[in-house]
Amino acid sequence: MLLNISKEEYRLLVEMIQVADYVMHSHEFEPSEETADYRELRKKIFSHYKKMGLESLFTFSEKHNDYIETEDSLADSRHMAIMENFVEHEFWAQLSQRLGMRDLFEEEEDEEKIKAMGSEVLMEKLGEMSAKYETEFETHGLERIVIKED
Repeated sequence: MLLNISKEEYRLLVEMIQVADYVMHSHEFEPSEETADYRELRKKIFSHYKKMGLESLFTFSEKHNDYIETEDSLADSRHMAIMENFVEHEFWAQLSQRLGMRDLFEEEEDEEKIKAMGSEVLMEKLGEMSAKYETEFETHGLERIVIKED
């Protein structure tokens, strides 16, 4: 298949791949075999960066056998703002949901009863439990979070 895209569309595609790559790999210390095919496709698409006029945004590293973002890429691209926004919102959402889940299991100690609730009821209860944390974090951030001694 031949894909005919403009330079602007190529730049958008590259930025989308950078965001996806961050989500898939930012937590890894070593490349995962599970996502090797994604990394190969990324390299294949990035290999056209010179033809598409993005020389200032990438360089090829022989040492890493991969395309590396330049400082210009990090400073000149909205994908960084998108990733920062994702990380910020995901942190608070996960924290609220996990604390809500913890509270749900503390309130309803019978795990079988929780499983029997059905997903709709469970999601509703979890939403209620998480909402108080969302409000707390919107108002105070981590300011009032403490670890209590047992």
